[in-house]
Amino acid sequence: MKLNHLRDLTVESPLASGHAFVSAASGIVVRQNRLYVVADDAHCLAVFTLDGDRPGELITLIEGDLPSDKADRKRAKPDFETLVDVPGASGGRLLALGSGSTAQRMRGAVIGLGDAGGQSRARPIDLRPLFAALEPLVPEINVEGAVLAGDGLLLFNRGNMRSPASHMLEVPLGAVLAGGPVKASVRAELALPVVSGVPLNVTDACRLPDGRILLSTVAEETEDNYADGDLMGAAIVELDPEFAVAAIHPLDPPLKVEGIAIRETASGPELLCVNDADEPSEPSALYIGAYPPRS
Repeated sequence: MKLNHLRDLTVESPLASGHAFVSAASGIVVRQNRLYVVADDAHCLAVFTLDGDRPGELITLIEGDLPSDKADRKRAKPDFETLVDVPGASGGRLLALGSGSTAQRMRGAVIGLGDAGGQSRARPIDLRPLFAALEPLVPEINVEGAVLAGDGLLLFNRGNMRSPASHMLEVPLGAVLAGGPVKASVRAELALPVVSGVPLNVTDACRLPDGRILLSTVAEETEDNYADGDLMGAAIVELDPEFAVAAIHPLDPPLKVEGIAIRETASGPELLCVNDADEPSEPSALYIGAYPPRS
């Protein structure tokens, strides 16, 4: 699947890395001409327009500053990996989720959106009850994506070389938004292809209008849910409504894509993607490709 570079994710003021760009983009949501992006090493949400290359605006999700040193920031960061569009009155809300892979990463935030796209102040939420419910169900917790499923959320827990399968888990949306006790169940275990000895694992998810689910997946050479590794390959995986793998589209170029969203256009659906280069001195970028891919 061919991806074309659309823009770098520059922002209005420097982040914890010291650079005025997002360098670890993760979950994304598209609404009209706005792109909302969470980064896994920042305390804020970045908001971009899709009709230009103006720097993104920043909305604080968690108060306080992160360390500028990369290793120290990695230990302290909330690791926002997931951003979900939650429709509703007064413009609806966005839900940002930490990965849960460490105690620092069991935090989230709910962001209210005004009818005209204006943002209200974010409300932090405690995700420890959520991850306590997930812990018995998976070898290691590392939630990287989610989609709505009626009154529930389907969460995608990323595997690694030691525990190769990704898992799809279902939880009630209302309980997560409230930060209260959560009941969780396993909906599917996803055993995806291996690239150069490394399994593909889920980094984000989005729904198509007909109920199919798209997954961004990467083959990253790491054996746990904390350390980064060399990228061996990347693909978009399509699941049918019964959660079976229907198609696998290798990415060209093979980027470490960590956020995906579908946008309907007059010429057909477009897949928007953001990448994480795992390097604070390199900006994340927005890429675009036709979906389904055109030969």
